[in-house]
Amino acid sequence: MNKDIIIELMFFLISILWGAIILLAYDCLRILRRLIKHKTLLIGIEDLVFWVVASIFIFSMIYRENDGIIRGFSIMGMALGMVAYYYIFSDLIVKLVTKLIQCLLKPFGFILKRIKKIGSCFINYVLIRLKKLLKWVKIALNIRVQKKKAKRDKKKRARHERKRARVEAKKQDKEEMKAKANAKKTVVLEKIEM
Repeated sequence: MNKDIIIELMFFLISILWGAIILLAYDCLRILRRLIKHKTLLIGIEDLVFWVVASIFIFSMIYRENDGIIRGFSIMGMALGMVAYYYIFSDLIVKLVTKLIQCLLKPFGFILKRIKKIGSCFINYVLIRLKKLLKWVKIALNIRVQKKKAKRDKKKRARHERKRARVEAKKQDKEEMKAKANAKKTVVLEKIEM
């Protein structure tokens, strides 16, 4: 066979292998999703990051193997590798590896549940203590506010009492002056009558 044809055939086979490897890596992501529940937004972000990284690896493979020349048969080879891997191995690998990991983690499940229970008890204890502390702080602040208010009211009453005392003193002074004026009038009238 011609040397160039052998090189192109090797590049095609490497493309098939890369397609299968990319889908194997995606199956690792699927296994992770089966073990740990993900929300839709996180799945979308994971897929976006995965395919960006996969495209970088594909480009580096094409650059290394074919000097960066994108050839139709290499893309077809990767697609063929992905399809072949998906229909032959993908479901089997995902199920087996997921079951294997779940079986390996099962003994630790009891420990993890205990740790989770202890952690939740500790968190509940801390929350209860924080609520009590918050209640004490509110009470202390309320007492402080009441003391300030009582002090302010006391000062206000004292001011009011001083003002009332001044008004009373002025009234008494006016009455005394009237009494003196009346006494002078009576003295003057008595002198006139005499």
